[in-house]
Amino acid sequence: MDKKPLLIFIVLTVIFVLEGVVPHYGGRTSRLRHALPHVLTALLNGLLTRFVLAGMTIRVIDWAEGYALGLTLWFSLSLYTETVIIFVLFDIWMYLWHRLNHRVRFFWRFHRAHHADTEMDTTTALRFHPGELILSTFIRIPVLILLGMSFGQLIFFETLLNLSTLFHHSNLAVPERWDRLLRIAIVTPNMHRVHHSVAQAETNSNYTSVLSVWDRLARSFSMREDTHAIILGLPSFREEYFQRLRGFMVTPFR
Repeated sequence: MDKKPLLIFIVLTVIFVLEGVVPHYGGRTSRLRHALPHVLTALLNGLLTRFVLAGMTIRVIDWAEGYALGLTLWFSLSLYTETVIIFVLFDIWMYLWHRLNHRVRFFWRFHRAHHADTEMDTTTALRFHPGELILSTFIRIPVLILLGMSFGQLIFFETLLNLSTLFHHSNLAVPERWDRLLRIAIVTPNMHRVHHSVAQAETNSNYTSVLSVWDRLARSFSMREDTHAIILGLPSFREEYFQRLRGFMVTPFR
């Protein structure tokens, strides 16, 4: 039995409950209604991954392993060392891919469906358009081959990535001193709230997914003194229609 969906469900539920007890942005009264289209999107993306994209990825990885392709397959490394190296390099790729989603107009059309959420919380981590999922799966294939990444290592990275996104998209009121300490190493809620700001200069910052160091090195790191003052979402697509499932699905094509 695949334990990844169960782990994600448990963490999602715990954070969602805690958001209701100690919210960063208070006064939200329709949290379940807000969460429903995101959960439905996650189920759709899960089916797409399980029955189409995962099989294709496994075949590509098996093919690459059969020809001993990939950086880590050229060296005699322990599994632990190899996994750490792959984790770091793939996290760099995720930073670059996220940045491309903001810079390339075609990619942005799909990614903006994620950014259109005006009340970001932990369920926003599930709000990714199926078109973006398909694009990211195909475009990362050369990266998987280049690194020599096994399917197990990919699942390990994606599990940590999913847990990270559930946390840093959350509406948890993490004290700033703790947030500041955590963001030395990882992406935190206050850091990612800046990325979801309606202000374009802030939207185009804080791209990293797990390790916060890449934004600092690439000088794309940005913070606000008062994150409560951040207006979340985009200047457009703010209507209630685009917050629901149907509007979310058509956002790339408007």
